[in-house]
Amino acid sequence: MENELILEQISKTFDDGSLVLKNISLRLQQGTKLSVLGPSGSGKTTLLRLIAGLDSSDSGTISFNGQIMNTCPPHRRNFGMMFQEFALFPHLNVFDNIAFGLKMKGMDTVRIAERVNEMLIMTGLENFQTRRIDELSGGERQRVALARTLAPQPRLLMLDEPLSSLDRVLRKRLLSELTDILSRLNITTIFVTHDHEEAFAAGNRVIIMNQGKIEQIGTPDQLIRTPENQWVKEFLGQ
Repeated sequence: MENELILEQISKTFDDGSLVLKNISLRLQQGTKLSVLGPSGSGKTTLLRLIAGLDSSDSGTISFNGQIMNTCPPHRRNFGMMFQEFALFPHLNVFDNIAFGLKMKGMDTVRIAERVNEMLIMTGLENFQTRRIDELSGGERQRVALARTLAPQPRLLMLDEPLSSLDRVLRKRLLSELTDILSRLNITTIFVTHDHEEAFAAGNRVIIMNQGKIEQIGTPDQLIRTPENQWVKEFLGQ
């Protein structure tokens, strides 16, 4: 299937010998919105970094659109990753932050301006082109980071705890805005979080991870109604 992400028997061990991922297998069809939910240290971010190509697995294969990605460098995967800290450039304004990846790809200035404006409209930042990053609120920075990640039209979008640095009230409002934007995109999305509410709102499928393995995968409704073991039941607060 076109743009299908397949992970087969992925394992990863840290340099100190501790096992962080154990035999992870997963298949995501185009357009799937997947939430990866689990406590700290369960392997969520490591899984994301392996898919992005920022780390390499000890065993197993990662393929996308029929191509094995294990040895493909990150910049050639055309995957987008939005980091927890947003990683915006403080010396650039909003427009130039969003345009950065497009300039790196060698896009001409007219098309860059068109694409950045598309992203500003999508994220509700039409009047923020010349704003400095230090003049923005936490929510505005989050939207700039999302716009910058989406601007190069990635084949796969990954978000690593994108709301965790915000206060609870703002997180709830921005979760609604973020999921609304993502729902309008036919792009496979992997949303990593330790928060149940975020996971169930952002994903039409949810993986629950614990100690480097998948405890259960299903729709939010399936996980709530039929937890497969006692650990999942307790983790979901049932």
